[in-house]
Formats: sequence, structure tokens, C-alpha cells
Amino acid sequence: MDLRHLAIFRAVIERGSFSAAAESLGVTQPAVSFHIRSLEERVGQRLIDRSGRQLSLTEAGEVLDDYARRLLSLEDELERELDALGTEIAGALLLGSSTGPGELVLPRLCAAFREANPKADVRLSVYDTQHVCQRVLEGSLELGIVGAESGQRGLDFEPFLRDELIVAVPSGHELASRDEVALADLAERPLIMQQQGSGVRHVLVAAFAQEGVRERDLVIDLELGLQQSVKAAVLDGLGISVLSRLAVEREAAEGTLSIVPIAGDGLTRDFFSVRPSGRTPKRVATAFLDFARGWFDGGHRP
Repeated sequence: MDLRHLAIFRAVIERGSFSAAAESLGVTQPAVSFHIRSLEERVGQRLIDRSGRQLSLTEAGEVLDDYARRLLSLEDELERELDALGTEIAGALLLGSSTGPGELVLPRLCAAFREANPKADVRLSVYDTQHVCQRVLEGSLELGIVGAESGQRGLDFEPFLRDELIVAVPSGHELASRDEVALADLAERPLIMQQQGSGVRHVLVAAFAQEGVRERDLVIDLELGLQQSVKAAVLDGLGISVLSRLAVEREAAEGTLSIVPIAGDGLTRDFFSVRPSGRTPKRVATAFLDFARGWFDGGHRP
């Protein structure tokens, strides 16, 4: 049913005549008559009784008037909601993350975004990278933050944040006084390593391979699951490890452990945002990524 017909029908009822409705709408009286006739033809019944200058609603007209009020009110509500999309950041953002970003980057970032946008509701779930990518592809997650690009089709990856890997050593360790440490030196030392499949381990093993050092030739004292577990072992003085600088900056500032850069160009890894290709993102997702760029550029660290 044409909402324009309903709007003119309501104007006639409110103004009490066709001519007054035409004047208020800025149209001609014949145009108003045409719309009312079209509406009556559409419903198959007379809607307005005309007796001289008096107008009254028929039974069908009273039913239609009730629905017309509600439909036009819904139209106004829809317009307000659509207008708000252009100015207000609101609604739920279903965000997925792999373990690294989920532990190191996103908790403070999500809190800062929510503080800046109180009507936004970020719901963070942490999975492995493959699971995050699959859920983004299926549409059960609006946005993902992962530690590696996936080869899955239908996904768009963009750089989110660059992470530096450093050597973490207990306070007082003989490496703590060095300005840097070479990979060749690390290859000869016992190491605490994350489990197979972790992003940090993947980058480190690849760097050793470029130096001609095979993974099986490394001296691995402890192999632990999460990066936080590895950090705890270093803090307890159980050995040294290669970790994300983001993971240990607070402890380094407090002096409970020391960080040593890796010689040469160092080691880095990238975190990526991932979204489904060809799907228009929600405004809240785009706003979150824009906010994150500004937050990092402004010197904030997780």
C-alpha cells in the first residue's frame, strides 16, 4: 500500500476537508481527490462519506485510519533510525580474535572504544585464527583480529598492528645488560618456547631457518601453551624466551624482567583485521577500526 496515499488520507481527516488538506500539502485539490480515489479502489471500499462540507469516516475508513497512523509512525521511526546511522555509533559488534591479539591488544582497546561510544556493545570471543576466519566467513562474527593471513577465499585482510618480538630474560640475567642479542647466540641457549602452531613460534622458527638453524637443533627446556604461561616461567627465573614486546612491556617497566632486542632488522609479526569480502560492514565495525588506528597512532599501547 502506497504510504503517500495514506499520508494524504490522514491529512484530509486531520484538516477536515480536501481543500484544506491540499493547501497544507502544497498540492491541488484534484490531486488529493485522485489519491483518495486510488486508495478506495485499492481497498475496494468507500473510506470517506461526503455530506456537504462535512466529512466522516466509514467503518472501513476508521479501520484504515488506525493502521495508517501506525504505519506512518513506523515510517517516521525508520527515518530517525536511518538518520542516526549516519551520526551515532551504536549497536553490537561481534568481534573475534586469535589468542595473541585477544590477550595483548584488544581488552584495553575495546574498553577505550566503549568509553568513547557508550551505545556500542563490543562482544569479544577468542578462538584460534582458523576458527575466527571461518566464523567471519559464515557471518556469525562481524570482524576478526588475527595473527596471520588465511588463504580462505571470500575474506579481506588488512594490517591492524605490527608487533615486535624481543628476548625476555629474568632480571639479573647476563643477557639483560646487552643492547641486542643475535639469533645465532639464541640458537645455542636453552629456550622456553610456546607450543607448535603459535604465531610467535612460527615467526621465530622461520627466522632460525633463514640462519640455517633447524627447529630440531634448538635446545628447548620448556614448551608451554599460552604466551602468558611462557612469561610467567621467565618471571620465575626458569629461563629465557622470545615473546611479543606487547606481552612484557609492563613487567619490563616495573623491572621484574628485562627485554633485549634481536640483532639486525629484528623480528616482527603483523596482526590483521579480517572481514567478509563483498559484504557492507556495519557502521560500528568500521568505526572500531578507525578508532583503533587513531588510538595506536596516538601512542596508546595495549
